[in-house]
Amino acid sequence: MKTRHQIWIPAVLSLALVSALSGCGSSVTGGQANGAGAEAPVKVMKLGQLADAGWSGKINPDQEVKIVSKISGKVSTVNVNEGAAVKKGDVLVQLETDDLVQQLKQAESGVVASNAKLADTQSGARSQEIKAAESSVRAAEAAQGQTVAAVEQAKAGFELATNTYNRLRNQFDSSSSVTKEDVDRGKLEYEKARTGYEQAQASSQAAAAQVDAARAKLELTQAGATSNTIMALQADLDRLNAAVQLASNSVNNATITSPTDGIIIKRSIQPGEMAQPGVALFSVVDMNQVQVELSVTDTQIGSIKAGTAVDVKAANVPDKTFPGTISFVSPVSNANSNTFPVKVTVDNKDGLLFAGTVAEVHLKDAAKARLEAPKSSIIKKDGKEYVIKVDNGTAHKIEVKTTEKNQDWVYIEANANLQAQQQIAVTPSDSIVDGAKLKVE
Repeated sequence: MKTRHQIWIPAVLSLALVSALSGCGSSVTGGQANGAGAEAPVKVMKLGQLADAGWSGKINPDQEVKIVSKISGKVSTVNVNEGAAVKKGDVLVQLETDDLVQQLKQAESGVVASNAKLADTQSGARSQEIKAAESSVRAAEAAQGQTVAAVEQAKAGFELATNTYNRLRNQFDSSSSVTKEDVDRGKLEYEKARTGYEQAQASSQAAAAQVDAARAKLELTQAGATSNTIMALQADLDRLNAAVQLASNSVNNATITSPTDGIIIKRSIQPGEMAQPGVALFSVVDMNQVQVELSVTDTQIGSIKAGTAVDVKAANVPDKTFPGTISFVSPVSNANSNTFPVKVTVDNKDGLLFAGTVAEVHLKDAAKARLEAPKSSIIKKDGKEYVIKVDNGTAHKIEVKTTEKNQDWVYIEANANLQAQQQIAVTPSDSIVDGAKLKVE
């Protein structure tokens, strides 16, 4: 927060005591009270600034917005200059969009393809697909029938080769009518028949498996896609739709608009330059309302409430008073000080108030300007209260009106005869009269 200087220093007394307050006051003899003889010694103090007189602070815009680009891109056009009044939604900068538009078209094409695939899957298999699957089943079943016949034929050949081999071997062992070559040929035929039989059985099993696969495919075709398949296709479509939305946002973000009504006070971009995300291109302020930022001492903060009406006077418009309202009272003091931030909102539709100028703020319902003095300085006599003002060593008895502040101090209403920075006796005798000569200690 910017540093603010208060014009008034409420509730602070400039206790310019000539000596310490302890032991203040001296008795004055009757002759001294009448102005005769030696000057009466008194201890004095200087009254401080008026209490409840007001505060000063700097005027700031009610709202200042730094306008940035969400995307990087080359600037095509800049439509406003510094000082221009803009409305919310006005186009300030246009970035080039050729590449962004192509990316959007590509994303939209992906959505079309994915949507078509999902629709086909959800609608189920066409009649042609079902007929094709049924034909595959019939073909597989026919092929299996052929392998079954081949197995039977190979089995018969294997049994014949087995019997022939056994017969030749027995004859070779019992007589000389069968040679060793005959036995070996019989064994070879046996092995060939056995191998052919095993191969026929394997082919038959494979054909049976193909039949099962064709039937399973037919059942899947007739049943349609599973819920998991539909879910996966839908997720892919959602992903592509999100890509379209992102691409569309990029195209829209290439047109940079004002987020608020206001005045351009700073421009930091030119056509042809590259806009970068997060880097300020403009500063826009809304001056229809302004904020006066104050620093209020800890002795006064308790008497200030949000919503309180105040009067504001600006340095550049000294002859005009603006109505304002206290909009914020901080419960936490400024760092390294005992002052509290306070904000005052002021209407500025006429544009008379300028940010950065000094303004005075006064409470509308503040009591009449008051001074503060120790109770020991008050003389009470005949139902009235007085203080002794000391001017060039001469006593002036001034009637005052007081208000309790605490056990040691009171507020005194300022009047034509008593103002801030004047001296009063700290512990005067009630016998001092006007015109008495006093010796200030």
